[in-house]
Amino acid sequence: MDKRAISDMISYYHNEPWVAHTLKVFGYAQGIAAGENLSGEELEALEYAALFHDVGIPEGLAREGTAAGPVQERLGAPIAMRLAAPYVSSPAVLERIGYLVGHHHSFGIRGQRDLQILFEADWLVNLVESADKYNPDIVYEKHFVTETGRRFFRCALRGEEA
Repeated sequence: MDKRAISDMISYYHNEPWVAHTLKVFGYAQGIAAGENLSGEELEALEYAALFHDVGIPEGLAREGTAAGPVQERLGAPIAMRLAAPYVSSPAVLERIGYLVGHHHSFGIRGQRDLQILFEADWLVNLVESADKYNPDIVYEKHFVTETGRRFFRCALRGEEA
């Protein structure tokens, strides 16, 4: 991954809470991906998607007055693709980034490792940032599938040993 993309993300947001959230999701996504042995283009798409997963928020707020998940997905996918385009290795990776960002709140989708990892990374951060909004036990049982994501959850949110 080209680390200049991190500067692009920071410049795009101009908002520390969004930057901090994104960097946490990005870090968790990298950690879960490593534990689940992602590599190649699958890892490349996941890393850029994690870095740009919430770029639809500012546009949604400006255009529609909301940052709701479906708005983030719809508006964020093309923005993420534009931001990632200078750095990715192929058109297929760029398309996958758009897909991942365009579905990162579509929690019913199963069987896609990279999307599942993005779900789990975002949940790990959202559960801490919005602790009063969700029941962690329900989220864990319903949304955490990967062994690495489940281990990170137990360690980070329940204080268990890794």
